[in-house]
Amino acid sequence: MPITGRPCPAVVPPAPTATMPTGAAATTAFAGTASTAGTSTLPGTASTAGTAAIVLVLLLLLLLPGAAAAAPFFYTEVVRDGTIYVFADGGNARRFEETGKADPAWITRAGYGPGGETVVFDGADAVNLYNFRHDRPGEPPASPPAGSGAPAPEKFPAAKFSGLVFGDYYDVARHHEGEAGPGEPAAALGQQGFWLRRIYLTADVALSARLTTRLRLEANSNGSFEGGDLEPYVKDAYLKWTYAGRHQATLGIQPTLTFDWVEGFWGLRHVEKTPADLYRIDSSRDFGLTFHGPLGIDGLSYGAQYGNESGQGSETDDYKIVRVEARYDRKTGFAGNVVYATADRPDGADRETWSAFAGYRSAAWRAGGSVIRQTRAAAAGAADRRDQEIEIWSVFGAWEFLPGKASLYARYDDVSGNKDGATTGLPGADGIDYWRLSPEQPFGMILVGGEWYLLPGVRVGPNVELATYDADPDPVNAPGRDEDRIYRLTFFWSW
Repeated sequence: MPITGRPCPAVVPPAPTATMPTGAAATTAFAGTASTAGTSTLPGTASTAGTAAIVLVLLLLLLLPGAAAAAPFFYTEVVRDGTIYVFADGGNARRFEETGKADPAWITRAGYGPGGETVVFDGADAVNLYNFRHDRPGEPPASPPAGSGAPAPEKFPAAKFSGLVFGDYYDVARHHEGEAGPGEPAAALGQQGFWLRRIYLTADVALSARLTTRLRLEANSNGSFEGGDLEPYVKDAYLKWTYAGRHQATLGIQPTLTFDWVEGFWGLRHVEKTPADLYRIDSSRDFGLTFHGPLGIDGLSYGAQYGNESGQGSETDDYKIVRVEARYDRKTGFAGNVVYATADRPDGADRETWSAFAGYRSAAWRAGGSVIRQTRAAAAGAADRRDQEIEIWSVFGAWEFLPGKASLYARYDDVSGNKDGATTGLPGADGIDYWRLSPEQPFGMILVGGEWYLLPGVRVGPNVELATYDADPDPVNAPGRDEDRIYRLTFFWSW
């Protein structure tokens, strides 16, 4: 069965939708991106914030009990013959993959799974990880038998540190802009080389069985084909409280409900973002307050989020956003969600977004489809008083043809806009990092590729991404350039 390592807190949950399966047999966490729809960045802000955050992480490493000696972290779930095996030790996972045999000393809990499955844990850390990942309350560490000579259990606060890196060797084979003219931005066409699209350093701390916190730093290469240094900034900074069983309240900079869970189901964030993130429908992060929990029917849950709609930045006005989600997810089989968001913006340029996703996953494959519709009201006093409508359809499939070793995937997105019946492109498409599409015409995007798992947390594989426009975006200055195409060799590793 597939086994996939992932960076994940030992006693705190990863961001709810940042956990993603590579088939039902394994789960991998990839968090969202730093989309900044509707936000602005002040020069130097990222560098200053990132430096301060690095200092905080170093203080945590020095001050928290056992933090400085924290081991590289691993977590995975494997489904075999109707039983869920949970590993917090990579060596145990690899031995299980090779032999198919569980250690008699592992912890077995009948009926503990989301669908009543038996769950087998390779240790107490795996129990805590599983509990937090599945929104269960934490468990106080058990005391060793008297006279056993076993070490005393870890006390709160307890910290785990993890990270991940992914990037590509890329080649922009075709681009609608063509060659750059004098005074124009650097041309994407013909560029090739290495870049890092994401680096994470994460500190997860359990303050108690019900209070946890996360501090995550991010850095990445410039996605505008213009070079520049990698600069760190704060990606996550939140406090989470588990109460009344499995209900949770989260305060701080955190993932948004718009696509966080869908990103987990997609499972290939290191290859490409989800449609809502890629096409800048909403930010991947927001500063706000979120409530999440079960609704009484197995697999059914709710989410409600009130935020600044300012990404990772500070608020600059009194306009806010509300997001609500209904989700059905039992980790295997059918799953889906519906999300609604309404955002107040200056000058009446409000936004309303609906999205729905449905998918199915088994031990070896998963597939899904989504639709997103957003209305952007015209700002008061704007020359064009027509509201902008955006519609995005997306389908994908992924297949682990060699369980735990290799997989293939494909995806198709259809993206279009509309203003009072007049077809438009996607506003802001020219600001999409590592791609820079045209906002002038609707387009279809095709992504095809595969990857090989060198280790559970190390992957490499080729892929090609192709955008074809309904018509030439610039028929006067660039006739015949109705396609963008980029070849990539993508690499990913985590610890």
